[in-house]
Amino acid sequence: MEAEYRCPICHEGLTRKEGALVCRNRHAFNIARQGYVNLSRKQKQAGDNREMVQARTRFLEKGYYGFLREALADMTAGARTLADIGCGQGWYTRKLQGQLKYGFDLSKEAIRHAAATDKETNYAVAGIYDLPLADASLDMVTSIFTPLPEEEMRRVIQPGGTLIQVMPGPDHLLELKELAYPQAYRNPDKVRHLDGFEEPECIHVKKTVPVSDVWDLFEMTPYRYRTSSEGLRRVREAKPMDITFDFVIVRHQRKEND
Repeated sequence: MEAEYRCPICHEGLTRKEGALVCRNRHAFNIARQGYVNLSRKQKQAGDNREMVQARTRFLEKGYYGFLREALADMTAGARTLADIGCGQGWYTRKLQGQLKYGFDLSKEAIRHAAATDKETNYAVAGIYDLPLADASLDMVTSIFTPLPEEEMRRVIQPGGTLIQVMPGPDHLLELKELAYPQAYRNPDKVRHLDGFEEPECIHVKKTVPVSDVWDLFEMTPYRYRTSSEGLRRVREAKPMDITFDFVIVRHQRKEND
């Protein structure tokens, strides 16, 4: 199935012409040699930089989060049009099911990596609060550890469609936080009902495993940027340790008549 993007400037449909996507108003967006297209209106570099992408890739490719990825692959089986918003380097995206798949992220470095390693998904640099897609064009969206653009979800998900949201469970990375901070805390419950959707359904998946590359794990978390120099030192010097991976997968179904 051919990707169907809309122009981020005028919202007209885009068609492929000579290595670019072009709308009727002649706004043109070049397709990179890796296969992705930059549909972001932001001119400055945004999202993860190269070092962050590399650290996350090194960690994820070792399979620590494999049990979460398999659960998501099962939950997306049967999807026709699916978008993974805030997809990063596409580690989850390339295993998700869908006859037509999109991956969106503001990080050009992450999208470049994703497009080079996954030719089954249409990747684009784009903000999740202004997706370059038509109204009601998706029957499934995945949002894995990303902020949730609720208004945009109501716009792009068709009636009866599904939003799958993944967020940290209460004990996620608890041992890592105990290492980095004087007083660790459990994550609060942030599951809630979304306007325009049915009551959410939750699945809790949890696993404690030995982790050898503690620093790579730490670098791919937001804790990296709000930890004291002493806490950073303890993490850098950490030996392999058991760490709990705790996730809540939330299924929101779009109301049929809304």
